[in-house]
Amino acid sequence: MMEEFSNPKELIQEIQEQYLETSGFKATLLSDIETDIGPCPFIRLKRKSETGAPKVLLSAGIHGDEPAGPHAVLSLLKKISDGKIVLPPVNLDIFPLINPSGFLRKTRTNQHGLDLNRCFATGHPPKEIRIMMNFLKNREYDLSVEFHEDIDTKGFYLYEHQPVHLVGTGPNEWGQEITALLRRQGFPINESHTIEGMPALNGVISPKRKRRSFFRQHGWPQAFYMHKHGTSRTLTLETPPCLSIEDRTKIHIEVFRFALERLQKIFHEKQAQPHA
Repeated sequence: MMEEFSNPKELIQEIQEQYLETSGFKATLLSDIETDIGPCPFIRLKRKSETGAPKVLLSAGIHGDEPAGPHAVLSLLKKISDGKIVLPPVNLDIFPLINPSGFLRKTRTNQHGLDLNRCFATGHPPKEIRIMMNFLKNREYDLSVEFHEDIDTKGFYLYEHQPVHLVGTGPNEWGQEITALLRRQGFPINESHTIEGMPALNGVISPKRKRRSFFRQHGWPQAFYMHKHGTSRTLTLETPPCLSIEDRTKIHIEVFRFALERLQKIFHEKQAQPHA
């Protein structure tokens, strides 16, 4: 049975004191975020690999009422530390808990009532997003993965933003492979043709024009910000809270590992191509 944390400071402390060194990560304190129980460290985790290896960003906990994401990060570190998961050679940055004040309150928004995942195009973003944007400035990633949950869904779904030249090219559309993989493992998939007001296929929402229009009205999420600043492929994972937290964290980790394997395959194929 997984230990479930409700105190953000205890979760960050568990990450820092138990699994960092043995999992090959280092933590950097970027700032402190005020919560109802005092300041909570806002940290970034980093795991360096070989020069030229793919660059990946993993983030969780931007909505405080979606606890499976931060717990999935903790579980991932533990499994790496125990040798149950071996990561491919990638340069990996992790924001394990973006919204500590909302995590404590179990609210989507932070303690000031702001939805942090709609603040990436505002002139004066809240502190949590300002910290992220300052860090991400001038950094380009090959892949960005976000761990989310959706209280209204009975099955898993995801948002996929892939390189424009690969849209509609079948095997390069990871989303369909991901939902097929999870379906084979017995996890429920949201099969609705419309999810969150946007067209979906087999649990996958792709970046069509309607989606862009929706977010122009409601505020830019992190995925749009990442794409604008050079990350060509993003995956936003939405697990259903009707499942146990163990199953939700397992889904996040399974999909993340799948994405890393696909990214590594692309990296090797590029290296094998003859230079002109």
